[in-house]
Amino acid sequence: MLRILLMAIAVLLTSCEVPRGESKVIFISAALDYGAPESVNALDNPPEDQRVLSEQIEALAEASGDVYEEYLFLEKNGTRTLNGVEMNWNHDDIIRVLYAIDTISSDLIIFHYSGHGDDDGNLVTDIDTEYRLSPALLLETMENIDGKKCIFLDSCFSGKFVEEIGYMHEGEVYKNGMLSSENLINALGPSLAISISGGNSRENGIWVLSAASESQSSFDKWESGEVRQEDFGAFSYYLATALGYDMEEDRPSLPPEGSRITFYSLFQEIKEEMDKELWMRATPQKTLSEYDIELFTI
Repeated sequence: MLRILLMAIAVLLTSCEVPRGESKVIFISAALDYGAPESVNALDNPPEDQRVLSEQIEALAEASGDVYEEYLFLEKNGTRTLNGVEMNWNHDDIIRVLYAIDTISSDLIIFHYSGHGDDDGNLVTDIDTEYRLSPALLLETMENIDGKKCIFLDSCFSGKFVEEIGYMHEGEVYKNGMLSSENLINALGPSLAISISGGNSRENGIWVLSAASESQSSFDKWESGEVRQEDFGAFSYYLATALGYDMEEDRPSLPPEGSRITFYSLFQEIKEEMDKELWMRATPQKTLSEYDIELFTI
């Protein structure tokens, strides 16, 4: 009963009554540091990943004239919360929230995860139990939601999600320091189609951007001289900066008026800015389609 009550309170605190002519940006994030005492699997940076991404996405949503909602599942120092309310959540609660959100086709739904991933690509929502959030379950759930849907994953072997969705993926994977051509030729067709079409959008499907391929580990931190880079997951750092977060001032920032952020422009920004050694060891993967989706227009 207490669990149900806490869930209801958290949802009520974050729900917005929005006229259906008005679009929303809904950010659902799960970040875990596995920081229970003496945990050998502890991570340093997922809570900060979630904080800066939620702040930046909220700022972009408001600048775009959209209503912003967030559902922040957090485990920090052994305590679990949902939007700041203490609650011992697991992956079932994440799925319940995804099914409960009220969306229409023009809404943007962003799911973010920062934490461990196992070698099957499952998201490790509890290090001490069998609880896992599988690619199949998350993608099936997202498929049933109206709107433009993006998934950002900062976890090991997260490229499994790109494989599972059935689209061609980036194909650029480094093995033992050498570029592998596996899937690269197959990826050229959709890439050329994107260029020719100019990135025309459609309001269905799911776009996934992962920190690594299905065979690579990701990194909880990476230091290459960038400002405050050691405070964030390696992939999440570049994701946040590509979205515009000002790391030096530690605050959200906005691009110039008239700017447009799309899924593929976001990936390209990450690719251009990411440290090249990191790129070789954990190569971000993306779904490929002849379509692009618009995330924010300022």
